[in-house]
Amino acid sequence: MTRSFVEVNVLLPIADEEDADNTCEAVAPYLAGKDCRVFVIHVVKQKRKRADTDAVEARAEIVFKHATACFDAVDIPTTGEIWYGTDVSETILDAAAEHAADSIVLTPRKKSVWRRLLSENVIGQLAQRVDKPLIVIPAEAAD
Repeated sequence: MTRSFVEVNVLLPIADEEDADNTCEAVAPYLAGKDCRVFVIHVVKQKRKRADTDAVEARAEIVFKHATACFDAVDIPTTGEIWYGTDVSETILDAAAEHAADSIVLTPRKKSVWRRLLSENVIGQLAQRVDKPLIVIPAEAAD
């Protein structure tokens, strides 16, 4: 894929339908009018051979439809891919490297206090490992 001198590749990890709506609505205003390409990834936290691929593909297709509709509205090309891995932050970094992403952009997901305590802190892990800009935009930024 040929890149212009100013084109920016943005990696956008999205977990589910609600995350797609929140993230895309928050991020699109920042990218509108820019020469960029968005790579949406849906990370499945398991090895591919153990996954129920039909269910994963159906869930990912919904995520990609929401993202594509949002970014089509501001004329930004979007590609969607499913990535599998047992370490979500490492999988995101692998996808960023493969797509030569200039930045990783995400919004924090709404979680209860208990879910935050019991789940891995992907943003924190990314912040410690990333070698490119990690941009965290609150979902409320779009309001």
